[in-house]
Amino acid sequence: MKKIVLAIFLITITTSIFALDIQSKEIMINKNKVHYYQVNNSKSNLNLIMLTGIGTTANFWPKDFIDILSQKYNLYILDYRSLNTDQNGDDLNYSIKSLSEDTNAFIKKLKLKNLYILGWSMGGAVAEQTLFDNTNTFKQAFLISPAVPLDNNPGLPQKLSETPDLKNPRQIYNFVFDNNLYDYNPKNLESEVNRFINPDIANLFPNNNIYTKQKKSISQWVKNKNNLDNFINLNIPTTIFLAKNDKILNPKDTQKTIALIKNKSFINIINFDKSGHAIDWDQSLKLANIINNLA
Repeated sequence: MKKIVLAIFLITITTSIFALDIQSKEIMINKNKVHYYQVNNSKSNLNLIMLTGIGTTANFWPKDFIDILSQKYNLYILDYRSLNTDQNGDDLNYSIKSLSEDTNAFIKKLKLKNLYILGWSMGGAVAEQTLFDNTNTFKQAFLISPAVPLDNNPGLPQKLSETPDLKNPRQIYNFVFDNNLYDYNPKNLESEVNRFINPDIANLFPNNNIYTKQKKSISQWVKNKNNLDNFINLNIPTTIFLAKNDKILNPKDTQKTIALIKNKSFINIINFDKSGHAIDWDQSLKLANIINNLA
C-alpha cells in the first residue's frame, strides 16, 4: 500500500457522496489532530463510532455502506491521529492502546451518548481496547473481520508482510482490492474506486512509516495476554462478522479466541460466504442492514 504521488490518474473518479450530507471535521485529541467525518441523522439519537483497518484511512469506507448505516445512526467516522491533517505523524505513537485512548477522549470531548462502536480489521482491535478501558460507555459493539488477541504466538499475516513494487495508482487499487475483496475482477476497478469516500491515493492510505508502526502495534497487541484475558471476559453485547474467504486474517484463529469467551450470551457470530476481509465492501447492503437491525 505504498503512497505514491499521483502524476496522471487514468481512471475517471467521482467524489460525490450519494445524497449524504457528510461533514469533514478536525479536532484536537490528546494533543494531536484527529480528522473525522460526521453524518447526522436528525431522526435518531443513536451514535455510531467507526474505526478503520490497518493501512487505511477514514476515506476507505464504501459510501453505499455509509449511506445505509446513516439511516439508523449518527455516524462518527474517525481517522487515526494525524491522518488527513497537516500534522506530521512520523514521530507519533500508533499503539492500539494510544488509538483507543484517542477514541475514548473523542467521545468524552463531544459528550456523546447512546453509543455503539464498529471496528474493521485493526479497527476491531482498537474498538476492543476502547471497550476494555470504557465498557460502560457503549450499548453494543460490531466487529468486522477483527484482529483479536490470540492464544498462541502469531506472526504477522502473510498478506501484511508483502512489499510489492507498485508503480501507479491502478496497481495500488488492484492490489488492495484483490487482498480485501472476494473474487475481485480488475474489470470492476473504476466502479469500486468510485465507492470510496475520497478515492485520492494521498488521502486513502497512511505513509509507509505510519503503516509500519501500525503493523508492529497490531502484532504486539494480539500477543498480549492481558488483552486476551480482557477479551474472554467481555461483558457487552458484541456481534462479530467473519468472512469465510478472508485472505488477510484466518477466521478459524479468530473463532478459537471467541470460543474462550466466558459469557457466550454477550456474543453473536455471523459468518459470510463469498466475502473477503472487507465484508463492508463485498456485502454492504446485507451487513449494514444487519447492523441497523441489531440496534
